[in-house]
Amino acid sequence: MDFMDISKKRRTVRKFARTPVEEEKIQKILEAGRWSPAAVNAQPQRILVLNTPESLAKVREFCSFGYDQKYVDLAQECDDKENGKINLYYGAPLVLFVAYDKTACWIHPQSGESSGATDATIVATHMMLEAASIDLGTVWISYFDEDKARELLHLPDNWQPVCMLYIGYPAEDFVPNKHLGGHRKPLSETCFYNKVPDEQG
Repeated sequence: MDFMDISKKRRTVRKFARTPVEEEKIQKILEAGRWSPAAVNAQPQRILVLNTPESLAKVREFCSFGYDQKYVDLAQECDDKENGKINLYYGAPLVLFVAYDKTACWIHPQSGESSGATDATIVATHMMLEAASIDLGTVWISYFDEDKARELLHLPDNWQPVCMLYIGYPAEDFVPNKHLGGHRKPLSETCFYNKVPDEQG
Protein backbone atom coordinates (compact mmCIF):
# COMPACT_ATOMS: atom_id res chain seq x y z
CA MET A 1 0.00 0.00 0.00
CA ASP A 2 1.25 3.46 -0.90
CA PHE A 3 2.20 5.62 2.09
CA MET A 4 -0.33 8.29 1.15
CA ASP A 5 -3.06 5.65 1.06
CA ILE A 6 -2.10 4.52 4.56
CA SER A 7 -2.12 8.13 5.81
CA LYS A 8 -5.63 8.68 4.46
CA LYS A 9 -6.84 5.28 5.67
CA ARG A 10 -5.92 6.02 9.29
CA ARG A 11 -8.95 7.06 11.29
CA THR A 12 -9.44 7.83 14.96
CA VAL A 13 -11.53 5.02 16.44
CA ARG A 14 -13.39 5.57 19.70
CA LYS A 15 -15.29 2.31 19.92
CA PHE A 16 -13.51 -1.02 19.60
CA ALA A 17 -14.64 -4.60 19.08
CA ARG A 18 -13.77 -7.08 21.81
CA THR A 19 -11.68 -9.08 19.34
CA PRO A 20 -8.10 -9.41 20.65
CA VAL A 21 -5.28 -8.14 18.45
CA GLU A 22 -3.23 -11.07 17.18
CA GLU A 23 0.32 -11.34 18.54
CA GLU A 24 1.82 -11.25 15.04
CA LYS A 25 0.11 -7.91 14.43
CA ILE A 26 1.34 -6.55 17.75
CA GLN A 27 4.87 -7.52 16.75
CA LYS A 28 4.52 -5.78 13.38
CA ILE A 29 3.39 -2.59 15.12
CA LEU A 30 6.24 -2.74 17.63
CA GLU A 31 8.74 -3.36 14.83
CA ALA A 32 7.49 -0.26 13.02
CA GLY A 33 8.28 1.70 16.17
CA ARG A 34 11.67 0.04 16.54
CA TRP A 35 12.73 1.24 13.08
CA SER A 36 11.62 4.83 13.66
CA PRO A 37 14.30 7.52 13.58
CA ALA A 38 15.64 8.92 16.86
CA ALA A 39 18.20 11.61 17.64
CA VAL A 40 21.71 10.08 17.38
CA ASN A 41 19.89 6.72 17.22
CA ALA A 42 19.65 6.72 21.02
CA GLN A 43 16.26 4.96 20.89
CA PRO A 44 15.06 6.18 24.31
CA GLN A 45 11.48 5.01 23.74
CA ARG A 46 10.00 2.59 26.24
CA ILE A 47 6.77 0.88 25.19
CA LEU A 48 4.57 -0.88 27.71
CA VAL A 49 2.22 -3.37 26.01
CA LEU A 50 -1.06 -3.62 27.92
CA ASN A 51 -3.45 -6.33 26.72
CA THR A 52 -4.60 -8.36 29.73
CA PRO A 53 -7.87 -7.68 31.56
CA GLU A 54 -5.88 -6.69 34.65
CA SER A 55 -3.70 -4.19 32.76
CA LEU A 56 -6.61 -2.71 30.85
CA ALA A 57 -8.52 -2.23 34.10
CA LYS A 58 -5.65 -0.03 35.26
CA VAL A 59 -5.88 2.02 32.05
CA ARG A 60 -9.58 2.49 32.67
CA GLU A 61 -8.79 3.73 36.18
CA PHE A 62 -6.24 6.38 35.23
CA CYS A 63 -8.25 7.58 32.23
CA SER A 64 -11.38 8.58 34.16
CA PHE A 65 -12.08 12.25 34.80
CA GLY A 66 -14.74 14.63 36.06
CA TYR A 67 -17.88 14.83 33.95
CA ASP A 68 -17.48 16.93 30.80
CA GLN A 69 -20.13 16.91 28.06
CA LYS A 70 -17.62 17.59 25.28
CA TYR A 71 -16.20 14.09 25.67
CA VAL A 72 -19.64 12.55 25.55
CA ASP A 73 -20.10 14.41 22.27
CA LEU A 74 -17.03 12.60 20.93
CA ALA A 75 -18.31 9.15 21.92
CA GLN A 76 -21.36 8.10 23.91
CA GLU A 77 -19.26 5.26 25.33
CA CYS A 78 -17.49 7.86 27.49
CA ASP A 79 -20.70 8.76 29.30
CA ASP A 80 -20.77 7.68 32.94
CA LYS A 81 -22.81 10.55 34.29
CA GLU A 82 -24.32 8.42 37.05
CA ASN A 83 -20.85 8.24 38.58
CA GLY A 84 -20.05 11.85 37.74
CA LYS A 85 -17.20 11.02 35.41
CA ILE A 86 -16.07 10.59 31.83
CA ASN A 87 -14.21 7.43 30.88
CA LEU A 88 -11.75 7.72 27.99
CA TYR A 89 -10.96 4.05 27.48
CA TYR A 90 -13.29 3.13 24.54
CA GLY A 91 -12.92 -0.62 25.14
CA ALA A 92 -9.65 -1.10 23.26
CA PRO A 93 -8.20 -4.64 23.63
CA LEU A 94 -4.64 -3.35 23.24
CA VAL A 95 -3.00 -0.23 24.69
CA LEU A 96 0.58 0.78 23.96
CA PHE A 97 1.82 3.08 26.71
CA VAL A 98 4.58 5.18 25.16
CA ALA A 99 7.28 6.76 27.33
CA TYR A 100 10.95 7.60 27.08
CA ASP A 101 13.93 7.01 29.32
CA LYS A 102 15.15 10.41 30.50
CA THR A 103 18.66 9.00 30.99
CA ALA A 104 18.93 7.72 27.40
CA CYS A 105 18.17 10.82 25.31
CA TRP A 106 20.22 13.19 23.20
CA ILE A 107 20.41 16.65 24.80
CA HIS A 108 20.41 19.75 22.61
CA PRO A 109 23.72 21.57 23.24
CA GLN A 110 22.17 25.05 23.02
CA SER A 111 18.76 24.72 24.65
CA GLY A 112 19.55 21.81 26.95
CA GLU A 113 16.26 20.21 25.92
CA SER A 114 15.91 16.45 25.68
CA SER A 115 15.04 14.70 22.42
CA GLY A 116 12.95 12.16 24.31
CA ALA A 117 9.46 13.54 23.70
CA THR A 118 10.16 14.03 20.00
CA ASP A 119 11.69 10.57 19.61
CA ALA A 120 8.81 8.87 21.41
CA THR A 121 6.25 10.82 19.37
CA ILE A 122 7.87 9.69 16.12
CA VAL A 123 7.79 6.09 17.37
CA ALA A 124 4.11 6.37 18.27
CA THR A 125 3.29 7.85 14.86
CA HIS A 126 5.04 5.02 13.02
CA MET A 127 3.21 2.44 15.13
CA MET A 128 -0.13 4.11 14.49
CA LEU A 129 0.43 4.11 10.73
CA GLU A 130 1.54 0.47 10.75
CA ALA A 131 -1.66 -0.40 12.63
CA ALA A 132 -3.69 1.35 9.92
CA SER A 133 -1.85 -0.60 7.22
CA ILE A 134 -2.99 -3.91 8.78
CA ASP A 135 -6.62 -2.85 9.19
CA LEU A 136 -6.56 -1.88 12.85
CA GLY A 137 -8.07 1.26 14.30
CA THR A 138 -6.28 3.54 16.73
CA VAL A 139 -6.80 6.56 18.92
CA TRP A 140 -3.96 8.66 20.32
CA ILE A 141 -4.47 9.52 24.00
CA SER A 142 -2.44 12.09 25.89
CA TYR A 143 -5.13 13.04 28.43
CA PHE A 144 -4.64 10.80 31.43
CA ASP A 145 -3.65 11.05 35.08
CA GLU A 146 0.14 10.67 34.92
CA ASP A 147 0.63 10.28 38.65
CA LYS A 148 -1.98 7.54 38.88
CA ALA A 149 -0.53 5.84 35.78
CA ARG A 150 2.91 5.85 37.39
CA GLU A 151 1.50 4.28 40.52
CA LEU A 152 -0.66 1.63 38.86
CA LEU A 153 1.87 0.63 36.19
CA HIS A 154 4.87 0.83 38.54
CA LEU A 155 6.80 3.08 36.17
CA PRO A 156 10.42 3.78 37.07
CA ASP A 157 11.28 7.39 37.86
CA ASN A 158 13.39 7.75 34.71
CA TRP A 159 10.45 6.87 32.44
CA GLN A 160 8.59 9.96 31.21
CA PRO A 161 5.12 9.17 29.80
CA VAL A 162 4.23 10.75 26.46
CA CYS A 163 1.02 9.19 25.16
CA MET A 164 -0.92 6.01 24.67
CA LEU A 165 -2.18 4.32 21.55
CA TYR A 166 -5.44 2.42 21.91
CA ILE A 167 -5.49 -0.21 19.18
CA GLY A 168 -8.00 -2.76 17.95
CA TYR A 169 -10.60 -3.66 15.39
CA PRO A 170 -13.32 -1.01 15.12
CA ALA A 171 -16.68 -2.06 16.55
CA GLU A 172 -19.29 -2.93 13.93
CA ASP A 173 -21.43 0.01 14.98
CA PHE A 174 -18.56 2.50 15.27
CA VAL A 175 -19.28 5.77 13.47
CA PRO A 176 -16.42 8.29 13.01
CA ASN A 177 -17.05 11.67 14.60
CA LYS A 178 -18.30 13.92 11.81
CA HIS A 179 -16.72 17.02 13.37
CA LEU A 180 -13.24 15.48 13.61
CA GLY A 181 -13.16 13.41 10.44
CA GLY A 182 -11.05 13.56 7.31
CA HIS A 183 -11.15 17.34 6.79
CA ARG A 184 -7.73 18.91 6.35
CA LYS A 185 -6.80 22.54 5.80
CA PRO A 186 -5.34 23.37 2.38
CA LEU A 187 -1.55 23.39 2.17
CA SER A 188 -1.67 27.11 1.47
CA GLU A 189 -2.73 27.67 5.10
CA THR A 190 -0.01 25.57 6.71
CA CYS A 191 3.00 25.38 4.35
CA PHE A 192 5.04 28.30 3.01
CA TYR A 193 7.90 28.42 0.53
CA ASN A 194 11.08 30.28 1.45
CA LYS A 195 9.57 32.95 3.69
CA VAL A 196 6.99 33.43 6.40
CA PRO A 197 3.87 35.06 4.94
CA ASP A 198 2.96 38.62 5.79
CA GLU A 199 0.58 38.94 8.73
CA GLN A 200 -3.02 39.15 7.74
CA GLY A 201 -4.94 42.11 9.17
